[in-house]
Amino acid sequence: MTDSSSMTRAAEALSGCKQIMVFTGAGVSTESGIPDFRGPEGLWTKLDPEDFHIDRYMSSRRVRVMRWRLHQQGELLGAASQVKPNAAHLAIVDLWKAGRLTGCVTQNIDGLHQEAGLPDDLVSELHGNVRKTGCMSCPAQWPTAEVIEWVNAGQEEPRCPQCGGIVKTATVSFGQMLPEREIQKARFFSAMADGVLVIGSTLSVFPAAEFPASAARSGIPMVIINLGETAFDHLAAAKLSLPAGEAVPSLVAALGAEVGE
Repeated sequence: MTDSSSMTRAAEALSGCKQIMVFTGAGVSTESGIPDFRGPEGLWTKLDPEDFHIDRYMSSRRVRVMRWRLHQQGELLGAASQVKPNAAHLAIVDLWKAGRLTGCVTQNIDGLHQEAGLPDDLVSELHGNVRKTGCMSCPAQWPTAEVIEWVNAGQEEPRCPQCGGIVKTATVSFGQMLPEREIQKARFFSAMADGVLVIGSTLSVFPAAEFPASAARSGIPMVIINLGETAFDHLAAAKLSLPAGEAVPSLVAALGAEVGE
């Protein structure tokens, strides 16, 4: 049970920090209506995870049709316009406006940090962004919402109008490397950080979880907000077992930042 003393410890741990790195996982977006893929009602309980391997996507028209149908139906966040940032996303923006944020490293693909107001260059999207789509054969790119319109118009498997290549959302599938640019951003945020705030992650997916873990091992204070245990609770200066939408605004306010509505 989290009480006021836990919040006090969390605020004290980060009180002197001016360059806080925020690290977010699925738990920061569940209150926006996005289920955790790995949760009891997650997508992996309904589908074969192997259908999300890059090799199968590139070789199987059936898989590509299925994936775009799921995007069309919103199951893979393709209909992202219906999903809005929640109080936790907005509080992270307040932390940035207060001059206390060095950057946000996220495992999420929903783009909600930017929609909430964080600049793109302050967000490291290690697993990509579902709101963007690109051709696998040429540099062409489009908003995913535009490609879904092609599907709505009758293209079961949308193809690049410029070269005819396979198109895919800019998310990291099994078998794909993490985007190097996003890794470099995460490394920079981690190197600059004098405090770490983990929100809604079990810190069990690597290499992503190594960024906050390595910072904490170096002696930087780390606060974890997560419902349930994480792999690095033992490194945390404080742990808040509360929903992100409740705990993050309270903590940011306790740090002296103005929290908007």
